[in-house]
Order: sequence, then C-alpha cells, then structure tokens
Amino acid sequence: MSTEKKLLCALDTLSLINSTLDTDVLLDIILRSIKQVMEVEASSIMLLDPEKGDLYFSKAEGGSKKVKEVRLHMGEGIAGQVAQTGLPMIVNDVSKSTHFAKKVDEFTKFKTKAILAVPLKVKGKVTGVLEALNKMDGSDFNDEDLLIFTSYGNQIAVALENAHLYHLAIYDGLTGIFDKRYFQVWAENEFARVKRYHTDLSLVMFDLDHFKNINDSYGHRAGDFILKEITSAVKSIIRRADIFARIGGEEFIIALPETNVTKARLMAEKIRKAVELMTFTLEGNSLKTTISLGVVSYDKTKEPSFEKLLHDVDQALYESKNAGRNKYTVYHQKGHLTLKKTG
Repeated sequence: MSTEKKLLCALDTLSLINSTLDTDVLLDIILRSIKQVMEVEASSIMLLDPEKGDLYFSKAEGGSKKVKEVRLHMGEGIAGQVAQTGLPMIVNDVSKSTHFAKKVDEFTKFKTKAILAVPLKVKGKVTGVLEALNKMDGSDFNDEDLLIFTSYGNQIAVALENAHLYHLAIYDGLTGIFDKRYFQVWAENEFARVKRYHTDLSLVMFDLDHFKNINDSYGHRAGDFILKEITSAVKSIIRRADIFARIGGEEFIIALPETNVTKARLMAEKIRKAVELMTFTLEGNSLKTTISLGVVSYDKTKEPSFEKLLHDVDQALYESKNAGRNKYTVYHQKGHLTLKKTG
C-alpha cells in the first residue's frame, strides 16, 4: 500500500474515531485499521493506570490474547520507555535493544521482531502508548511509518480523553451504571415521547434495607462491595432497552420503556427475590441484605409530568419501607397503592 493510500485510509479511520464515544468500539476501530494500514502482524494500545502508575494492555489486535494479562512499569520495555520519555521509538531488531521486555513474548509465545511505538498525549501528559509489531513483509519501520502512526496517536489520545470525559459525565463512578443527571434527562425525553404516542413507561425504584447498619458494622468498603454486587445482579436481570441508574447513596431506579404495570411488577419481584438470595462474602464475613421497591406505570396514573411519576414511585417505595421492608408496592393511581408482601 502506497504512503498516500495509507494516509487516506488513516484519515477515514480518524473520522470514524470522532464519531463514537464508546471506548470499546473506538479501540476496535483503531486497531483493525492500524493492522491493515500499517500492514503489521499485531497492534496494541497500552494505557497508564493512574492508581498503580504502570501500563496495561487495554486492547490488542493480532498476536496473543494473553498479552492483556501483562503489565509494564514506567521505563520497562520499549513501551515503558516511550511512556516515560514521551518520545516515539522505532526498534527494527528487538534482539539488539537493551529496552525490549522479553517477558512479554515469553508469556504470550508471540515472536516480536520489530516495534514502532508512539506516546498518547493529552495536554502534554502521556496517557498511554500505541504500538505496531512486525511488518508483514519483513521490512523495517521507517520515517513515513512514524509519520502515519503519529497521526493515529495524536487523534486517538484526544478521542480517548473525550470518551473518558463523556463516561465520567453520565456514569456513576462506583457502580458503572448511569448517574442521576443522565437518567433525569433521558427519562424526561422518554416521558414526552410516551405522552405523545400514547405508549407506556414503568419505573421500578429500590433501595437497600438497613444499609447504614452494614456501613456502621463492616465499614464503607463492605457497603461499596455490596452495592456493586447488587448492581451486577440487577444488570443481568433487566433488558438491554431498560435504563438503570443510581440516584442516591443506596437508592436506584430502573426505567422500563414500553412496559405495562403487570410486567413491571414481575420484574420488581424477580429483582427482590434475587437480592434476598444473595450472600456477600468479604474478608471472611458472610453478609445478607434485602431491598424494598416501588413500582409505577404511566398508563395507570396518566400523570402530567415525569416529576409526578417519579414522586409516585418514590411514595410506593416509602410504603414498602414503612410496611416492613423486603417488599414491593405498586402505585396505581393518586393515593392508591397495592402492597406485595414477601414469600
């Protein structure tokens, strides 16, 4: 492939990069393009772990999947050198390089011959390293390859930062589900659509029973662990179209589009039962907890605003708590609630 054609292909990819904020999709697009445009056996993106201060393989194309189990310290290996110095490197014979980390090939059984590596930088700060390994025709990496690869690196760093900022803006930092602000915006837009087209929308709100006692007795680390485990369990139960958000410390809400109250209450009971059966093991302690839930459906209430619908489901949740917890309550119409006891 000529240099001109490589540049055109790279530009096509870079336009796609800027069209998505989904990190997994973004990295897949990048590495597939690099493997094709650079005509290499493998490519990878290593990112800097801000907590541990080392590099990990975030994504790899070609080579061995086992590479994702490997980490490099700053300054270790060619990638570590690039991350530490902030300068690109071309090494066309790794057997003659004092920087090459043999442990990666020893672990993955991949044979690295040559490496082209460029830093990923945001505002002058290195956030990772982009690598290409072994040209398919066995030729050396050259200055033209470095030019193309640097273009990739510059755009990728910005795109990854944008995706990261977007993720921080809409997702809860602890559980990884949507946060309250995003849920509010989404739900109000969905509610407007529901009213206009006379469809249905149900809400299931829940919180953990006696959660303060868990934090007081076992510490916030145990509480955080339980929140994450319950979040994971609920995610496995709900549908892909459902919107799941954390709206308070131990309070959560699920929006179920195109769902009537009968199906919503079945979902609520399924979630309630799943949490009741869970056992949480942390540092030798086996913990149990339950949740209380509220359920509401627009079709049954015909509320004029989403704020009113949210108030209804909150009232239903309050009734479940007031009636002894580990229950769900359905809000049917103004002032009318139906309590579902456990068992």
